[in-house]
Amino acid sequence: MDMMKESEYCKKVQQVLEFLQSPNCHVHDDTLYHKLLDSLSIKVISPDYAEKCGVVDFLQRVGNNSDVGPDTLVFAVQLVEKLVSRLEVPKAHVSVMALLIETVTMKTPNDNLSVLCALFKTMSTVIHCQCVKKFCSYLNFNEVLKKSFDILKEERSIFLSRAVSDFICLLFTSEMSEFEGAKHLLKELQNVIVNLAKEDCCRVSSPSASCSLRVLEKVPHLFDDCFEEILDVLVKLLEKGNAQSAMTATKCLNSLHQCQDETKVERVKSLVSKVMQSVDIVRSLHIAKILYPLQLLDERDLEDHILKPLRGSDGSCYSVAAVSQSLTIVTECNIQNSNVCKCVLNLLQMTENRQDDTRGRNVFTGNSRLQLKSLEYLRSYVCKEMVSSATSSISSIVSLTTDHMIYKKCLDCLCGLLPEVLCSLSSATSTLDSDLRQIRDSVQRNFCRVEWEFRDTSCEFVTNLLNKHKGNDAVMKWMLDCQYPVFAYQALADGESYVRATSLGTLQAMLQSPYQEHLLQSTNATIDEVISQVLDICTTDSEAFPRRSAARLVHHCWRDLVSQLQPASLQSIVRCFSVSLPSDFDWEVKLIAVDFWCVCLRRSLTGDLDTEHTVVSTQCLEAQKERKSGLISVSTAVDVLLKLSGDYDPSVNEQVYQELSWISEALHRLNENQASSGMDDHCLCSCSLCVQTISELSDKITENRNKVAASGSRFETDYDSNALSLLDDILSLDHSPGGEEEDNAIDCY
Repeated sequence: MDMMKESEYCKKVQQVLEFLQSPNCHVHDDTLYHKLLDSLSIKVISPDYAEKCGVVDFLQRVGNNSDVGPDTLVFAVQLVEKLVSRLEVPKAHVSVMALLIETVTMKTPNDNLSVLCALFKTMSTVIHCQCVKKFCSYLNFNEVLKKSFDILKEERSIFLSRAVSDFICLLFTSEMSEFEGAKHLLKELQNVIVNLAKEDCCRVSSPSASCSLRVLEKVPHLFDDCFEEILDVLVKLLEKGNAQSAMTATKCLNSLHQCQDETKVERVKSLVSKVMQSVDIVRSLHIAKILYPLQLLDERDLEDHILKPLRGSDGSCYSVAAVSQSLTIVTECNIQNSNVCKCVLNLLQMTENRQDDTRGRNVFTGNSRLQLKSLEYLRSYVCKEMVSSATSSISSIVSLTTDHMIYKKCLDCLCGLLPEVLCSLSSATSTLDSDLRQIRDSVQRNFCRVEWEFRDTSCEFVTNLLNKHKGNDAVMKWMLDCQYPVFAYQALADGESYVRATSLGTLQAMLQSPYQEHLLQSTNATIDEVISQVLDICTTDSEAFPRRSAARLVHHCWRDLVSQLQPASLQSIVRCFSVSLPSDFDWEVKLIAVDFWCVCLRRSLTGDLDTEHTVVSTQCLEAQKERKSGLISVSTAVDVLLKLSGDYDPSVNEQVYQELSWISEALHRLNENQASSGMDDHCLCSCSLCVQTISELSDKITENRNKVAASGSRFETDYDSNALSLLDDILSLDHSPGGEEEDNAIDCY
């Protein structure tokens, strides 16, 4: 911002701040306040500038004026937070800000929730600033602490209670924790916890209790003088509290045991162990889940406890809820060993609904929730000796399930297991071979299933195999023998857009793999026919997802395909990326087109000049008709980007604007190089036609960028371009008390 605009900005800020204090201030929406706050926090870069803009004077007058509206009061308090967090505030300014905070503390009733929320959020920032002691010396800090505890006891608002609780927690981790008022507040918090036992409370429901326990968890050493009483309360919450209370108590117990002497540590461990044995299994599992990563109890003992519901042949002594919780813990806590794997696999087999199962049905048969959780665990870990059993279970479930999520989890597991399964095939029994055949047949059927989710997951499975096991010959041979890529390719014509998009992703993986020729032979198609089909989707598909996938395929496969395709196919690609895709209604499709042309230009202008793969001849910018590499010119690429620079979608024209910067620099360097010596026949600047083309393109880009600069950049992320406009809109409200003009001003932001 130049000096003239800076002076105008300061003057208008003063006018706005004056208006906000007046009785005629009618801003009924906080959007403008937030925008003004953001603008000031960026523009006010020094204490001197704060004075120049009238910010300090504004804070002082608000602090001395009891008639200021609540919205302006909130704004002033939030402005204090911005200033102390960003600037090294001088002593005189600190006293002004502290006076404002004290005024708000003393005069704001507890039912004015918005002002008090702003107050304690600001104090949370102040409490860890370098100027905190100086700041608190200018105000009645005891009154701030007293008000904070009174608000917690009154339980007026969840948001206000949270803001106050955050402030109190930060207080006891700051240098102000030694303040006399803080010590008194700590006593109050200790009493709140101790009184939970007297009140026979089984859950932490009040904001004061919740805050007290948060402080206990953060700074347990401050509670040493009432260790026994607090320990009794925490054990009681562990035994009888709800899930949230038990979790809070467990975290507090863990904090306590870390800062005590050996005798007290053993006492904590002993009491927690007793609780684990005395409460019901679901509650004890909730406790175990929290304890496992904390190392409060022995890891092996906890693991045995967690596995209880999973052990046994029928599991009938435990509820589905307990078994489900046990599965959740072993998965989320990454408890990976053969004992756990065997338990999970045994449970998975119990959930199967085999027609030939001699064990009969049980309480877990067909339970989809347990199947999903078991498969989630097995997806990340299966011990070697259980691979065959896991494959057998997956085979059974895949052939019978009607739940597409279970089908997906099964294929995810299989994707990880396949290398080991195929290695074991020669030494295994015939069961493993028949399981793989059953899986093959089931997946092939699901490529044609009525539910589109099954078709989509089947295509995705092929993509995962290619991405994960491209270098594993055994896995690739099995996949190709199953004809999965052929089925996935046929899904390009699927009636569901999601399936078409996934199928295109699979096709892209195949074309970028060594198995491209196998696909072409299996489908009796040429690479030109395949690309023609993909380009048809780019230009004619009614849904955006397939068009994106199709454009992405051609873009990422271009360098591999350029040496294989016929000139007509290459021309079709150029036409698609220069005409159809830049005109697409979907912004992501247009971004793919932008990226395509930028990659082309980078290869041409930054030294990657392999004539077999670059998009432009190294000898001339004009297309050489006898060479495939000359089908795209730098001129085409730049013209498409210039066209998209005026796109209605900001994400597109912003990306183009950024790309044109380096393109302009590259063209400028080429222009400079024409005067240098030592140019050979392969230099772009050795041809007069090239020199003229480069100069023209450079001029076009410069003209485009100058237009954007003249109109004010649409892509600036700060408030330089609209800071004055924002101030003008706020000042316009001084003459329009409500109504349409105010609504229009608000809608702009």
